[in-house]
Amino acid sequence: MLPPGSTSARSPAATLDKWVAIIDDHASMRSSLARAFLIEGIHTTPFASAAAYLAHSAATAPCCLVLDVQLPGMSGPELAGYLLRERPPLPPTIFISGHEVLLAALADSELAYGRLRKPFNFDELMRLVRPLLSGA
Repeated sequence: MLPPGSTSARSPAATLDKWVAIIDDHASMRSSLARAFLIEGIHTTPFASAAAYLAHSAATAPCCLVLDVQLPGMSGPELAGYLLRERPPLPPTIFISGHEVLLAALADSELAYGRLRKPFNFDELMRLVRPLLSGA
């Protein structure tokens, strides 16, 4: 099932060489987001943990991270901080969480490109991701 509010419109061809990393410990969230992005013509790679993302090697960096705040082991903000220090540049990072307090703590963080509280409308996420795909 797709997230509420998702659309079936295709994104520009510019998305063919760009991809989105989805890092969330909930399999249902990873698969729902991956399916919704696929409908938009956007390639994704899902990861269940920060460690899984760090172990992955890709020819190109993702255009953005959709990153859960609470993960087993290294948290989302810890992963973003590590990437910023050890593997710059940090891709634009959209933090997602069901906990408003945790998201609010990231309000002024240099790590956060965007923040969404679960459950969120997929169109809200696309408003953040779409400019990153087009290079705008």
